Amino acid sequence: MHAVRIHQFGDESALRCEEMPEPQPGLGQVRVAVQAASINRGDLARRAGTYPGEATFPLTLGFEVAGEIDAVGEGVDKRRIGQRVVALGASGGYAERFVTLDAAAIPIPHHLEYSVAAAIPVVFLTAWYGLVTTAKVQPQEWVLVHAAASGVGMAGIQIAKHCGARVLTTASSAAKLEFGSRLGADAGVNYAEQDFVEAAWRITDGAGVDVVLESIGGEVFEESLDVLRSNGRLLCVGNTLAKTANVDPTALIRNSISIHGLYLVPWFTEGGAWRALQEIIQLASNGTFRVAIDRRFPLSEAAAAHRYLAQRQCIGKVVLEP
Repeated sequence: MHAVRIHQFGDESALRCEEMPEPQPGLGQVRVAVQAASINRGDLARRAGTYPGEATFPLTLGFEVAGEIDAVGEGVDKRRIGQRVVALGASGGYAERFVTLDAAAIPIPHHLEYSVAAAIPVVFLTAWYGLVTTAKVQPQEWVLVHAAASGVGMAGIQIAKHCGARVLTTASSAAKLEFGSRLGADAGVNYAEQDFVEAAWRITDGAGVDVVLESIGGEVFEESLDVLRSNGRLLCVGNTLAKTANVDPTALIRNSISIHGLYLVPWFTEGGAWRALQEIIQLASNGTFRVAIDRRFPLSEAAAAHRYLAQRQCIGKVVLEP
């Protein structure tokens, strides 16, 4: 089979589309014939060597895929063969075959397109874990979702609205803000043209924001603290800029502000993520959540797909199709 692997950390040129033996499912595992694999910013960080955790080379990138189960290991119901699923794993998604735990392959309805299904888990679960599970967003609260056109931004806007919140979003262009508006955002700020902190206080009539979904890092992280009202919650779900930030403890204490760093892996272990994913898939299937695919690339063009995502011009998700 074909798979995209790296043999060392580096830029897009480190990605190689190679022939390798088909993986075989072991105890409690299933194998998926991949029809679509989603690209996440975590993939870019992993390729570059800045993602948390160890890496063993050669490494096949990719956390999430969609396709059809074509083989099962010992202890797995053989009736799963032929089932359409979305599946997650620690690695291995950029390939024609993907092996993962039985529990990590969630059935999807026949009308849900594979590329759409593959684009759901990481970004929607990240936003759900932050807004629903951690921040417990309430109706009429103001939620600031940064990067409206990103995967997490796309998910965060819709999940916050699903909770009954009012949503303010940021983006670097009118087209991206229009995308956020179509997803349900109540207001948008072009941060390339105006100060989003000043705009947030004005848009909320001086009340401030209750929750921030922050994925950019650096100065954006720091300034996001300045939009929060008393008892506000900042959810740190990424660091696109790969920059550190300074936080004044006194300001946190004075305004009773809480900061939550979110990591999905323990949530999977506890089982909560699988239940949430099933609900999210249902909401995407019935049209409540929209999953926008910006571009599809052949598996062999994974390097071009990484380069395109890194340019930060896309609106929605980027997927590979073997």
